[in-house]
Amino acid sequence: MAELNIPRAHSNDWYDNLSKVQRGYYYPWKSRVGDNNGEEAFIELVKETLSPDLTVLEVGCGHGELALSLAGICKRIIAYDRVPSYVELAKHLQSHESIENVGFLCYNALDSGELRLPAENESIDLIISRRGPMHWIGDARRVCRSGATLIALCPMEEPIPAWSSKLPPKTHYENSGRHTGSGSIHQSIDNRLHQAGLTLHSGWGFDVPESFDDPTQLYTMITWGLPAAEVPSYEDLSRKLEHIYEIYAEKQGIVLRHCRYLWKAMIP
Repeated sequence: MAELNIPRAHSNDWYDNLSKVQRGYYYPWKSRVGDNNGEEAFIELVKETLSPDLTVLEVGCGHGELALSLAGICKRIIAYDRVPSYVELAKHLQSHESIENVGFLCYNALDSGELRLPAENESIDLIISRRGPMHWIGDARRVCRSGATLIALCPMEEPIPAWSSKLPPKTHYENSGRHTGSGSIHQSIDNRLHQAGLTLHSGWGFDVPESFDDPTQLYTMITWGLPAAEVPSYEDLSRKLEHIYEIYAEKQGIVLRHCRYLWKAMIP
C-alpha cells in the first residue's frame, strides 16, 4: 500500500484525512440498501436492551448522532472518539438539542500504549459500537458491571467486484473506505472475546444488495476518505466508469454486497 501513497482504509491517517474533507462521519454517496440489513437490526437490538437506569459507553461515536438519539431512553451515555473535529461537532449538536445526559470525549483508548477505556471500574451497563474499532473488548470486563451487555455492528468481509481492476490502482475498490478488508470478522470477534475471558451470546450475519444507479455516486464511494490530490478526478475516470456500467450494471445499477455482522456478548 505504501507505494500507492494513500492511507490504508480506516487507519488513523485515513480518519484524519476524512475529518478534513467532510463534516462528521457518514457515507457521502447516494445508494439503495436492501431491507432487513444489519444497520436497522443493530438499532432495534440496542433499543430493546436499553432502560432508563442504564449507563452506556459508546466506542467510536463519530459526530454523536447515535448517542444523542438514544439519550432519552437511558440514564447516561459516555461517548468517545479519537478525532477532535467529530467530537466538537457532537458537542455542538448536543448543545443545539439541549441534551444533558451525554458526555462526549475526545479520547484515544490506546494513547498510552496500554488499552484503557474512559470509564471507572464496574460503572457501565452497556457498551455499543457501530462500525467502530474492536480493541475495546479487551477492557470491557473492567469497566462493566456484572450482567452488562456488549453490542456491536461490524462491517463483514465481502467480495471484491470484478470491475475493480478496470480502474487505476489507487481507485481499486479494496482501497476505498467502504471495503473492510479480508479475513473472518466472526473469528476475529471470537478471538478477542476469548482473550478477554468472554464468550459470544448471539451473532447475526447480514448480506443484502447495495445498488448505485449513478456513476458519480460510485466514484464518490471508491474515493471516499482518500486525499483528493492522490486520486484521479471524476472527469478523468468518467469514461472508465461509464464502461463499467455498460458491462457490469444490473437493472438497478452497479450492485455491491452490504455485509454486516451484528453480535452480542454478556459480562458474567
